[in-house]
Amino acid sequence: MLISLEWLNQYVNLDGLSPHAIAEALTNSGLEVESIEQTGGQFSGVVVGKITAVDPHPNADKLRLVTVDLKSETTQVVCGAPNVRQGLLIAFAKLGGQVLNRKDGSVFTLAAAKIRGVESCGMICSLDELGLTEQYPATEDGIWPLNGVVDESTLGQDLKEALKLESDTVLDVAPTANRGDLMSVVGVAREVAALFDRELHLPTVPHRSGGSQPNPIKIVLPDASVCQYYVGAMLAKVKMGPSPDWMVRRLQAAGVRAINNVVDITNYVMLETGQPLHAFDQLKLGLAGEVGVRRAHPEETLTTLDEVERTLSDQTVVITMNDRPVALAGVMGGYDTEIDDHSTQVFLESAYFTPVSNRRSAKSVGLRTEASARFERGVDPGACRTALLRAIDLLKDHAGAELHHISEASHLEMKDMEVGLRFKRLDTLLGIAIDHETVSRILRKLGFLLKPAKDHDRMMVAVPTFRQHDVSREIDLIEEVIRIYGYDKIPYTLPEKTVSVPRSLRRTLLNKVSRVMNGAGLQEVVSSSLIGDALLEKTGFSIDASQAVRVTNSHSEEHTLLRQSLLPNLLEIAKFNQAQGVEQVWIFELGRAYFKKGKPSVKHSGVAEKLHLSGLLLGDHHHGGWHQKAPTDFYTLKGLLENLLNEILPTAAQVQYETEKGQRHLHPGKSARLVLSSPKGQSHNVLLGYAGQLHPVLQEKLKFRQPVFVFELEMEPLYKTLKQFTRELKPLRISAYPSVKRDMAFSAPETLSHQEILNIIQAVDMSHIRHVELFDEYRGEQLGEGQRSLAYRVTLQSDDATLTDAQIDQVMSTVKKRLADSAPVQFR
Repeated sequence: MLISLEWLNQYVNLDGLSPHAIAEALTNSGLEVESIEQTGGQFSGVVVGKITAVDPHPNADKLRLVTVDLKSETTQVVCGAPNVRQGLLIAFAKLGGQVLNRKDGSVFTLAAAKIRGVESCGMICSLDELGLTEQYPATEDGIWPLNGVVDESTLGQDLKEALKLESDTVLDVAPTANRGDLMSVVGVAREVAALFDRELHLPTVPHRSGGSQPNPIKIVLPDASVCQYYVGAMLAKVKMGPSPDWMVRRLQAAGVRAINNVVDITNYVMLETGQPLHAFDQLKLGLAGEVGVRRAHPEETLTTLDEVERTLSDQTVVITMNDRPVALAGVMGGYDTEIDDHSTQVFLESAYFTPVSNRRSAKSVGLRTEASARFERGVDPGACRTALLRAIDLLKDHAGAELHHISEASHLEMKDMEVGLRFKRLDTLLGIAIDHETVSRILRKLGFLLKPAKDHDRMMVAVPTFRQHDVSREIDLIEEVIRIYGYDKIPYTLPEKTVSVPRSLRRTLLNKVSRVMNGAGLQEVVSSSLIGDALLEKTGFSIDASQAVRVTNSHSEEHTLLRQSLLPNLLEIAKFNQAQGVEQVWIFELGRAYFKKGKPSVKHSGVAEKLHLSGLLLGDHHHGGWHQKAPTDFYTLKGLLENLLNEILPTAAQVQYETEKGQRHLHPGKSARLVLSSPKGQSHNVLLGYAGQLHPVLQEKLKFRQPVFVFELEMEPLYKTLKQFTRELKPLRISAYPSVKRDMAFSAPETLSHQEILNIIQAVDMSHIRHVELFDEYRGEQLGEGQRSLAYRVTLQSDDATLTDAQIDQVMSTVKKRLADSAPVQFR
């Protein structure tokens, strides 16, 4: 919204305040000023001149020596403009004058100069150099010819005076959605008055009655949800014509095109007070009958002022005359009843259309106007009649209008709203003490009325009607006080001590899960909670329809319901990555699944949210080194889950794997249910989730080139188990010293299992042994029947220092000796 400071100065004295100071204060208080624009020309020292002679330049073919008559004197300048010619009236900048640089828009001061050896005292200006390209169209390239714009009687006169330019500064402000009162010049003036402690001077509105004769117009409001107040005035003897210059200037500064005196006055009052008005041609509307406001009938049509025929719906609100739509309420008038140059009788309306209905109405026809922008924020219901009387007063002065009748109807209940403000509470929240007199002054300047309270520690504040949309609580008043007092006056302080906030057991669990998954080579993904039936059908998943949470106003068929499983999204991600040439996709997600649980209420949404951990393994995994790969199978998935559960669950908690046949998207022979054994004191086991290979039919349908393994676990049972055993998760140890790997190979009987070998190694002092893995197995005739060769890699590391060769050799010798003594093995 554009605010003219010249207009603003009518309501609050701006003497001594620069535009930048006003803009900074408004922005800091919550009304952002996006730009500051100077209008009326940023030049000075420019007069009207006339070219009397054009001669060749002695040292340049493209330059001319131009003689300029300034009435009181004659001067000569060098000019290279292609359209310079004798007899032109021109804008001439004298020495010391200021004009704009055409390249960067900066202002520079003219000084005498020599151009190709000839002195030039001044400059003939173009529109760009005067900054008037918005006000005047360029008719030709080069200098600006003033012929037809001014006459020779203005010769030597200051250009601003000759063009009747009024200098002004315009602020482009952006009111927030909850501040409808700031969509007006008076509203911004009130803010400035409070910020700089100045008096606010509102325009006087004389009281007018509706006449003594019977009123031919009756107002009917059948639906209070769309319109709660409507007032209309019948005006006669209206003389159409142009608006006064001061009004046209202010409208143009606000970005509104002047049309005629009647329409301009309705726009002027809207910009001034924030209350939109509309003027109907009374003869086109009808001299008698019922003016009403209602919802449109489906497929009803109306041609608006922009000459577009619009098909209406039951969301559209219309103004009617004898039940015939004549305007879109609060949005735009109708073409059939518009004011024209021959109008002599006017029906002028002012109303309070509810914000919600107006917003939906404007959206239903795809139209947003200056009026709807104000109604949807909420106009002042107490100022509807005042704005109408203000417009009537201006129409009387500038259109000769005579008021015959005023009709109105109302569903408004203008309740006095009082809010208590405790000074102690204000000081506690802000952290500073503000003088009580300062608090009272700020609130009075903002239009609040102060009432005596029973004690001196608080005040009762009456909220005016123009602020009842956004001020209803004590905290709202505290915000009003501090934004005017200044947020920058609150001192910056740091706490004396910094205390780390301990992580909860739940957060520690989730962090641990993410670290284990990442350590196993899985990448975390985040997918949308909204899915569609098409994705479920494609991935072979079904949902429990009785617990489905569906979106009633979905904008896409792909986002019609909330997910009950994370796996469909993971399959879609894996499919996309495979299409891009990625052969290995190991991913997991910690996210929520949603289930409908009863009807929503004030205390409950009716939706149960469950945190799930889901994962997907596609492609070979590295085994033992970068050059060694092993195919992913069910036991890879089982080992991953066992490692995870061993890391996060207490030793006493046991997880069993049971046959899973209920998940139709899983392979019937390569899947399992994960069941958490019941802790002491509980009579039943807890289902954690399921894991397994994707069903081959589904794998082929989704065109996966390799088997896909998936799992999905519920996190809440894991958390409850941890909480019951009251065992904190151990932090992940990260040593600052390097690790060392040593390999050993030996032959052993096939009857000696891998687990038995690990048990023997783990019986050794494990302070330096961090990891043991089997990376090779060999069977052959050279070893003999019943024998096999095994190769193990042992990772060693210390938390205290870098291991020496002697320490490493000692550990490995101990391991080998323990194996040789405990099992029939032979080292190679």
